[in-house]
Parts: sequence; C-alpha cells; structure tokens
Amino acid sequence: MPGQNTDLGVVIIAGGAGLRLRSALDGLPKALAPLGEGTLLDHQLQQLAPLGAAQTCVLACARHQAAAIGEALQGRAALLTEAEPLGTAGGLHLLPEGPSRWLTINVDHVSDVNLVDFVAQAQGPCTALVHQKRVTIDEGVVIVRDGPLGPQLAGWQERPSVAVEVTAGLYVFSAAALRRACTGQRIDMPALVSALMPAGVRAHRHSGVFIDAGTPERLAAAAAFVARAR
Repeated sequence: MPGQNTDLGVVIIAGGAGLRLRSALDGLPKALAPLGEGTLLDHQLQQLAPLGAAQTCVLACARHQAAAIGEALQGRAALLTEAEPLGTAGGLHLLPEGPSRWLTINVDHVSDVNLVDFVAQAQGPCTALVHQKRVTIDEGVVIVRDGPLGPQLAGWQERPSVAVEVTAGLYVFSAAALRRACTGQRIDMPALVSALMPAGVRAHRHSGVFIDAGTPERLAAAAAFVARAR
C-alpha cells in the first residue's frame, strides 16, 4: 500500500565501479548491469516499491558514471552524487532531512527477503540482515593440544565445511545514528555498523535466497533466480 512507511527513506548504494563485473558491463556502471529484462537498478526499484517509502534515493559517485545512472533513473528516484569516493557508507551524509529511518541496500543485492517485514521488525540505531553461508576450508584442519612432548596433533578434518553468518548488504538505520556517524568523511559500511554496535545492532536472520551479484557468475545466478521467481 503506497505511503505505508511515511517515516522511511530508502537509498540504493550504487557508487562502486564494479571492477569484478567489468566483463559483463560493456563500459557501464555496475548499477546498469543487465538483469532479466532490465538492470540491477531497475530490479532494486521494483523490489522497493511495495514499501511505500516517503523518499527513494540512489547514491552514486561522479567518478563512476553517476550521470549515466541519473539518466537511467528517469525521475524514479532522487540521485545523490559523491564528488569523490567516500567509501561504501561515507556518502550517506548526503541523505536529505525528513525520514526518521533509512533502509540502505546495495545495488547488487538480490534475494527473496520480505522487505516490508524486515522494515517492520527493525529496531534501534541499526538492524542488519544476515544470512548463513557454508564455507569449505580447502585444507586439512587439525586440532593441536599440549602433550608430554609439547604441542601434538589430536584431530584432523580434511576440507571441512563450516557455517558462518554473513552480512547481506541490507540495513535499516535510524536517521539520528547516520547523522552522528556520517559527517562527510570517508567511512566504509563495516566501520559504520561497528561504531553502532555498543548501542545495539539487531541481527535479522534470513534463511531464504541471497545472492551478492557482484561477479559475472553470481550475476548469472541472480538472473536465473529472478527468472524463476516471475
């Protein structure tokens, strides 16, 4: 329902050069990488529409073809442009006044997360979407314990798979927290979120699909997922 989140702003972080995606971009910025019948940027705008946010912005960098992104927007969102790269979160100081909360999403985030539920459950200065991922350690992992002759092997696992929780590049911040932390200086998202941890950063676990479409292989996987979801 449009207008259901009158206190919410959303911002698509699209400032990266997309170096890992270069072979799939044909000279375009990462935000304009092809996905389905449109682009990554088109996909994000479509996914965010059900939120009915008060303001929608796209954060880009002048060095990384912000003008091309602005042209592609065709008035669907406001373009915020960094004159110089300020890291993955520094440009958030450009966010306009008004909303008391901001949802930030990376332009290459593709998932089946229910954004309406995520925003509704967000609390505190920051809520971060996290996703469990299994990682294979491509070595023999050993347990070393002290013994009568000194350190000795007490166990061995060949190429074990371990479960870790990873950030999915999707956050809800209070506007007040962003104003305190983002002052126009360079800052990356890990440093921003870490600075808010003493005040409490809530983790929202997502058990569905999450793809960081930042490489040609993962972009292809994202395209296949989007096609299946239609």
